[in-house]
Amino acid sequence: MENKKNIFTRFLPAYGWAAVILMNVINLIAFQGTRLINGTWHHYDLSLPLDNMIPLVKAFAFIYLPVAYAQWIYGFYLAAREKKNICFNIFGAEIIAKLICMICFLVIPTTMVRHDVTGNDPLTLMLRFVYWVDSPDNLFPSIHCLESYVLTRGAFKMERCPAWFKWGSIPVTLLVFASTLFTRQHVFVDIIAAVTVVEIGYFISGRFFICPKVSKN
Repeated sequence: MENKKNIFTRFLPAYGWAAVILMNVINLIAFQGTRLINGTWHHYDLSLPLDNMIPLVKAFAFIYLPVAYAQWIYGFYLAAREKKNICFNIFGAEIIAKLICMICFLVIPTTMVRHDVTGNDPLTLMLRFVYWVDSPDNLFPSIHCLESYVLTRGAFKMERCPAWFKWGSIPVTLLVFASTLFTRQHVFVDIIAAVTVVEIGYFISGRFFICPKVSKN
């Protein structure tokens, strides 16, 4: 029995598993659960003139799916194995930001017009898959941008974060931001809102879980 516990906790500490599970439960409720409530409500299009000038670039589907998810999976793994106060600071900020998103999804239901996608090349098929699994609602704030930004901020709080991930997360996050626009999944204000709710999340979480300053390396 002791060996099984060691195998289980060797990958992540118990509090790290708890943080990951709670984060995913909140994400399911905030993103999918709200759709059961606001599905028939009037949805607003928050597009600006700038958004209408942005072209559809299918290549960004590669950033939107595999690149973004790779960043999230590895990033949250790194956060979950940190010391308890650092782990809870990062996951606390993420969960608080996600709860604010849930309120926004109910107060300001949003939608947008997507481009028609033609062709059978791999990037087109990937973009079609994105459109199939992710309906154009619950856009403000962008969950995609939220996850990448919370990890970029969190990387500079971690003590065990590899330097390549810490500094590499900055351009990756900027590419994720761009991918939400160039795949026509989000509009510009969705990105601004995502950054804002993450900053609020870290501000509140920081009152409870103080992280030590990490030296730049």
